Amino acid sequence: MGKNNIGASQSSTLDGSFGKSEKSKAKKYTIIGLVAIICVLGISINYFNKKYIYTDVIAKNIFIEGIDVSNLTKEEAINCINENITLSDIQLNYDGEINIISPDEIDLKYNTSEVVAEAYNYTKTDSYFENIKRFFDLNKNIKNLEIKSLYNENKLSEKIQSISESINVDMENAKVYISDSGNISASSATIGKELDIAATKESIYDAIKNKDYKAIDLKVNIKQPKISTEAAKSVNTLLAEFSTKFSTNDSNRVTNIVLSAKATSDVLLMPGEEFSYNNLTGKRTKSNGYKDAPVIINGKLEQDVGGGVCQVSSTLFNSVLYSGLDVTSRRNHSLKSSYVSIGRDAMVSDGGSDFRFKNPYSHPVYIKNTVSNGVITSKIYGNASDKKNISIKVEPYTTGGLDAAKTYIEYRDSNGNVIRTQYISNSVYKNKNN
Repeated sequence: MGKNNIGASQSSTLDGSFGKSEKSKAKKYTIIGLVAIICVLGISINYFNKKYIYTDVIAKNIFIEGIDVSNLTKEEAINCINENITLSDIQLNYDGEINIISPDEIDLKYNTSEVVAEAYNYTKTDSYFENIKRFFDLNKNIKNLEIKSLYNENKLSEKIQSISESINVDMENAKVYISDSGNISASSATIGKELDIAATKESIYDAIKNKDYKAIDLKVNIKQPKISTEAAKSVNTLLAEFSTKFSTNDSNRVTNIVLSAKATSDVLLMPGEEFSYNNLTGKRTKSNGYKDAPVIINGKLEQDVGGGVCQVSSTLFNSVLYSGLDVTSRRNHSLKSSYVSIGRDAMVSDGGSDFRFKNPYSHPVYIKNTVSNGVITSKIYGNASDKKNISIKVEPYTTGGLDAAKTYIEYRDSNGNVIRTQYISNSVYKNKNN
């Protein structure tokens, strides 16, 4: 039995030594295998990086403005872009005239180098894993980068302003000139032109942004004159006139007459337009040059600023009646006037009564007042086709013991026969002359 125990012990020892040896060898081979794999992987990754990531060219499937720059160096890509996308003059056209804006004039350029650098570095960022991700994304998707246009806004604005000055024309109405002696002349109208700067800039912005330098047709706003040359020249005859006399002894009253006559003179009234006596004279105040003179206030003759201006409005009223214009606002005085008969006066007051009339004709009419040697004359000029044969008819009557009158104008034919009578107004006065 002792022998058997010894043999068993020896056998066990031998088996254990053998097992440890085999495990050691296996571990060694495993380590060697891992090292080999790591080496192979390292070599493969290094190859991959040099071949596809950290190269001296742009990765595949990268485009700039639709141009394929894959596998190009930076310099090659810049040259390629410059050959395909070029700067050009901006041509602006209007009415047969051509204006040119060159790239140098507005410092126009492209950020080509910057965009090429972005394309080059797209798979060469600081993050290796981001580079790997982008590389594999590019196998499936195209990356397109855009070039930006850079320019000097101030220089562009100055250039457009300079162009506008060569196009713009101030609108001018035709004018009628009538001398105190009655000579009639007219100036020509000018059609206004104004370059639409905002629209022009937008068109240029689009051309620069889209890199599309086709000719741009400028937008120019046209302003038609309110008074055409034809309209001004249609004033060719005297339609009617009326005069009243005044004393030159009261210098203040004379001043007021002269001021108001001048303010309401040399007025061209277009078809349908309304004449306002008060609007034209403005407030009859001392600050506007008017002086104290006799004026009717609440049925009494008193000294006040602007006395005498009603003689001008009354003179004009009669001229308006004879010319056939439409009276739209007129009031009589509370007292009868010495310079015109009843029913033929027109009272005006600041902030109150106004004398207004409209031009009913298809041609303009021109109001001309003159003051000389104690006589004020109001003349109305117009087109010969609008000249009417008119007489003024006043029907006096009394009401409540007061003098009153109804005023009409009568249209007559070439033989002097009344063909139409038009009612104008009714006047009621206190029985006291001023």
